[in-house]
Amino acid sequence: MEGIEGDEANDTGPSNTSVPSDQPRVMAILGDQEIDVTDLGIDPDYLAALPEEFREEVIAQAVSARRSEARAEAPAGESTVAFQEFLDALPVQLRREIEQQEAQEQRRRDNGNTRPAASSGGPEIVSGDMDTASILLTFPQELRDQVLLEQGNEIMEHLPPEMAEQARRLQRSNAVPHPIPGHRPVAITRTGQQPPPPAATESKPQRRTVVQMLDKAGVATLVRLMFIAQQGSIRNHLFSVFADVCENRQNRLEVISTILQILQEGSTDMSAVDRSFSHLSLKARRHNRDKDLEQKTPQSVKKSLTALNSTITSQTNSETSPLLIVQQCLDLLVDLCTRNPGIPWLFLTEHETVGSTLRKTLGRKGKSKGTKAHKYAINSLLTLLDRDLVMESSVVMTHLADLLNRVTIPLLALDRRRREAEEEVEEESASKSADAQADQEPNDPSAATGQASGESAAPPPPTTAEGGPSTGDDAKTSQKDDSRKKARQIQPPVIPPQNLTLVIRVFVARECSSKTFQNTINTIKNLSTVPGARSVFGQELVRQARFLSENIVTDLDELLPHIEKVSTGTEIQGVALSKFSPGASEQNKLLRVLTALDHLFDGKKKSNGGENDKPDSEKQDLVTSLYHNSTFSAMWDKLGACLTAIHERENMFNVATILLPLIESLMVVCKNTTTQDDPSQGQLSKEMVLSSPPPESRTASLFFSFTGDHRRILNELVRNNPKLMSGTFALLVKDPKVLEFDNKRNYFNRSVHSRSGQPHHGRPSYPTLNLSVRRDQVFHDSFKSLYFKSGDEMKFGKLNIRFHGEEGVDAGGVTREWFQVLARQMFDANYALFIPVSSDRTTFHPNKLSGINDEHLMFFKFIGRIIGKALYEGRVLDCYFSRAVYKRILGKSVSVKDMESFDPDYYKSLCWMLENDITDIITETFSVEDDEFGVTKVVDLIPNGREIPVTDENKQDYVRLVVEHKLLSSVKDQMEHFLKGKCIVFPL
Repeated sequence: MEGIEGDEANDTGPSNTSVPSDQPRVMAILGDQEIDVTDLGIDPDYLAALPEEFREEVIAQAVSARRSEARAEAPAGESTVAFQEFLDALPVQLRREIEQQEAQEQRRRDNGNTRPAASSGGPEIVSGDMDTASILLTFPQELRDQVLLEQGNEIMEHLPPEMAEQARRLQRSNAVPHPIPGHRPVAITRTGQQPPPPAATESKPQRRTVVQMLDKAGVATLVRLMFIAQQGSIRNHLFSVFADVCENRQNRLEVISTILQILQEGSTDMSAVDRSFSHLSLKARRHNRDKDLEQKTPQSVKKSLTALNSTITSQTNSETSPLLIVQQCLDLLVDLCTRNPGIPWLFLTEHETVGSTLRKTLGRKGKSKGTKAHKYAINSLLTLLDRDLVMESSVVMTHLADLLNRVTIPLLALDRRRREAEEEVEEESASKSADAQADQEPNDPSAATGQASGESAAPPPPTTAEGGPSTGDDAKTSQKDDSRKKARQIQPPVIPPQNLTLVIRVFVARECSSKTFQNTINTIKNLSTVPGARSVFGQELVRQARFLSENIVTDLDELLPHIEKVSTGTEIQGVALSKFSPGASEQNKLLRVLTALDHLFDGKKKSNGGENDKPDSEKQDLVTSLYHNSTFSAMWDKLGACLTAIHERENMFNVATILLPLIESLMVVCKNTTTQDDPSQGQLSKEMVLSSPPPESRTASLFFSFTGDHRRILNELVRNNPKLMSGTFALLVKDPKVLEFDNKRNYFNRSVHSRSGQPHHGRPSYPTLNLSVRRDQVFHDSFKSLYFKSGDEMKFGKLNIRFHGEEGVDAGGVTREWFQVLARQMFDANYALFIPVSSDRTTFHPNKLSGINDEHLMFFKFIGRIIGKALYEGRVLDCYFSRAVYKRILGKSVSVKDMESFDPDYYKSLCWMLENDITDIITETFSVEDDEFGVTKVVDLIPNGREIPVTDENKQDYVRLVVEHKLLSSVKDQMEHFLKGKCIVFPL
């Protein structure tokens, strides 16, 4: 290596102590220490040009070489004091490395001396060129520590004592930060500087900090590249550089603040772009100008700088635009949020750096929270929604909505931690109050006696008075205050209401793709954790919905005469439909607003605790004020009139398709009201009502009347677009009279297969189910082959059927025949599993006496599997069950009407009992008699029912209980195994 081992070094070696006093001393800086390296003979210019880590290595090699030469030239027993003093002046780490190198050289010399002696008489010792310690010394410090940490136990015997001790220290220090129950792994690395064991404090691992690679001028230079169009690999490489730079906290803050400054001040028009670029150029040049340029030539510097800026500015003017700059900056921020999880938190925490560019904007918006809101970078992004340049570009809106979603996701964790902290405080306070009460109870007698003798017994229970007993209470109080302080430290960002309302503008913008819409929905859900944000969003959504509904009513008034004037759809002019056809129409905006309002409050339903009451009441007030508005009622009336006119004319379905968003809006409005009516439907079904229950509210009445009047158009819309049933039109299943059979079947099949494919991301692969059966024993042979198959094997496995003695390939026809034969043999009387009902010999009900067959429950479970397999594959089975079986499958309650097909005579008796006064006529009790093979057994319908007579007042309860017993309770085990087998293959 040049400058280290030269002739000068050899000349100065022997005379290192006799350097002339007038010769200038050569000083080298290692860390915070200045070292005299004059006697080492190293070129000072060469040494100064080296980085610090290489400088240490060069000095270590030179010192080691000089000490070896001095030791070799010195007489035996004489020490080299001069170099020892120099060695003591070096940093500890460098001195230790030199000593290790010398120990390595000494071991090599010792091995060389022992080889001749070993070859003369002793056994041969074979040694490699380098031992383990020598190899480790060639590694960098970080790599050496990693090797010692991972393989310390395996190589401990081959290490010198000092290196073995280092390996043990590393293992002890790495074993300190174990996860603590109840704490997150992230907190362990952040609190790694506070390990519990005091003995490990000396060797605790320090959290590695990323070096700041760029100063402010360097960041400005790098950000200037955002003014040039970035595409392909160039964009990827540039974004990777930004991600690496942002690993350092200071660089991260500088990059984000600079990007936000460009978005705020340099993206309105081309003049703003020029000003922003010039400002960055001056910022990038300021550091070099202050450091390198002399004061006597400032004019030439200004000229050169101006020329450079003008050249680049002319290039940016020709290639860039404000929209491109905004798009690239937002794209960069999205990429950084994806790569670095610390960047979203930067937008949600308080920083003075980002406040300079945002203070002016918030100052114009309002003064409520502007003094503190400008310190949160999230407000800088939200204010972009107030610019037409951003709102009119679909690409920019996609990037901005994605960015807002990503930076607000930590708010959910923030809210969760806040609630957990509050719960911990409440639990601690509750436990402390319980402990205080427990401590107070045994003191009551003493307190009673103390009232007569002194005054000191009274103060401790109510107050924390001074004295010995109160010190423990003070400690508990301080712990409680500390926990409350921790809870208070978790604070959401300060966002002014006017910035929150800007988020709603996305729903009413001209460009709002499905991705933008979904990201904005997630954003308002995340921001709803900020106190007061949910009510602000709700009020703004209601205001926008009212405004849009007024415009839509006017448009419908203009459309209705055009529809009534024509006789077919081909005669209507496109001008009449121009206000409804584009994606930016008012009806599309209304649909987005109503859907957002539904998502805003429905997300809270899944949470637990008493917090549901307040959001539900808040939603009820907002929704009621909107849905019962006179404008909304007029809008639905106008829509119904248009659909009626369309239905009366031929080939007008295209007009109905154009009005589809408005129909979907009505479904969103009716969604929650009809859902609330479900309990009433369940109650009415118990009272033997077969039709849909009468509506109990204005919105429910609107839904049932609208779907009933326009049933044909709704079915055509669903038939042409089946995906509607997976969205807003799924509400139509609430009214069983609306959908036609083919639409119901399509909805059923889509629901079944989409549900089964979700956990597997597609149909999983299972082996084929090969069955070889005898035609006269299909049920029994199939039972033995399929009963012990798993549910997924039965569901996804392809059936391959072969009948004994019959050759053929199963291409679908043999399987279809197998289902038909199996369906007939299931009802074979020899198995005693089913009995036909009285009114129809082809309709079957489970046999309550099937227990005569020892395997009857296994057979019912197998039949349930076959039914589930047929439902999943869409097979048609020649088997019909009673109404009670179907209701049990659907989880519905049976009624007296279901008894009509099962036992018509008994049904007539029950109806007569309900319709007439039975006082002194019927002498029944709340019990029934079951006949099992000639043995009569009395079964109580209620506890001690055989002693309770049936009267005219309780006859309805008697009818309900006896119907449930006849149809369900008597065959409870059979139905449970049947449903269990079906649900294994086909869960509902």
